[in-house]
Amino acid sequence: MKRIMMYLIAIVVGLPSIAVLGIWCYLQFFEYKPAPIEPVPVKGKGKHLPAEKTDFSFLTWNIGYAGLGSEMDYFFDGGKTVRSGKPEMEKYLQGICRELKSNDTLDFIYIQEIDRDCKRTYRRDQQNDMEAALPGYCSAFALNYLVKFIPVPFSEPIGKVTAGLCTFSKYLPESNERHAYDAFFYWPKRLLWLKRCFLCSSYTVCGGKQLILVNLHNSAYDETGELRKKEIEILQTYLQGEYMKGNYIIIGGDWNMNPKDFNRQTINSGDKTFAIKYSLDDKFMPGWKAVYDPLLPTNRNLDAPYHKGKSGTTIMDFFVISPNVQVLNCFTADEGFANSDHNPVFAKFRLQTGPDGDKSF
Repeated sequence: MKRIMMYLIAIVVGLPSIAVLGIWCYLQFFEYKPAPIEPVPVKGKGKHLPAEKTDFSFLTWNIGYAGLGSEMDYFFDGGKTVRSGKPEMEKYLQGICRELKSNDTLDFIYIQEIDRDCKRTYRRDQQNDMEAALPGYCSAFALNYLVKFIPVPFSEPIGKVTAGLCTFSKYLPESNERHAYDAFFYWPKRLLWLKRCFLCSSYTVCGGKQLILVNLHNSAYDETGELRKKEIEILQTYLQGEYMKGNYIIIGGDWNMNPKDFNRQTINSGDKTFAIKYSLDDKFMPGWKAVYDPLLPTNRNLDAPYHKGKSGTTIMDFFVISPNVQVLNCFTADEGFANSDHNPVFAKFRLQTGPDGDKSF
């Protein structure tokens, strides 16, 4: 009897270890391992881009997977909530789709944090919802988060995540490519974390050159700044190569850092403001312009639900343009973070033709 009890105790004690080992083996087997560069298919039917067109309108928006509206906080940022309720997610998603539909005259829309098959958003394919709201667009989706099961927090695991970036375009691109940043993580963290990337779309424009559109979502939760530094180096190498060819380049998205020359005191929304420890500095693509609205924040803290005048806010969503592109306007829509922890940013650009637009890097 004593020996039986010892066996039972050993089994009970050992079961958690066996379960943990089983989870790691499962995650290892299904680890997402993207190639450095991968083609991305196009969905929908875009129009032909007129060669004479030089003015283009944009929107960039991190939609927070329709799970981080104004009522929400998030456990990983100091809050308590793991995921929104299904009615809240539906409300946020409907609000996002309404915003997109009301701006369906824009040429290009960059979306970050779009869920396609995730427990946190009740398995909703949000790309389908946005495609329905934007029937005149084609779309390209690039994965940056594919994990079969995220076991944290242990009391309410995040579960399966399939999410990424999506670029919507009025015009059919000649190519779409997913460019991997790299994981930059050791085992086992890399099994659970994002495999970040940037999504490039190319179009032939005036003079037979290429218009290169880059949709990105760079790393957060990077205390040392090493992740950001490595990602910026990879991005810069790509941009330099494309600009040397004489191409026009417009980058936009969630940089998870402040833009060049950011001054939080210029934000006049009535919100509290903060500066991110790391910002895009002058060493990044000298002569290129960071384009943003200095008056309004694009992102809020998630340690608590949003409260005007109390929540910390900053600017981390913006565009960067090559010297042969001119900015015509840029503004952030002050939506009170109703449907996402980010506000949408709009801009309009003009491709410069002639001698001033033909300079190489």
